[in-house]
Amino acid sequence: MVQRQPTEPLSHGGLVYEDFECRLVRALGATVGGEPLSRALGYPSQDAFRKAQQRGRLPVATFTVEGRRGRFASAVDIAAWLWGQRRAGSSTYQNSQRGST
Repeated sequence: MVQRQPTEPLSHGGLVYEDFECRLVRALGATVGGEPLSRALGYPSQDAFRKAQQRGRLPVATFTVEGRRGRFASAVDIAAWLWGQRRAGSSTYQNSQRGST
């Protein structure tokens, strides 16, 4: 399987992407499902996650595991998505700070 690297710079605010990814994998495990998955993607509940999945609006690829209920995602995919969100959010914050001075 090809590992997805973020398209944004690999360091941001003193944090290096590889360190971020390793920390996330250690915290969540390589495969994430259930409440930890919905929480990692920022959904307030399992129901909100299910609705987003039904509408095709999940920000990362999910899959099923034979013999298990629910959807799962790779922690590496979650890390790449979160890294991109962090980068986009800080750009918005920095732009708003420039406009307020």
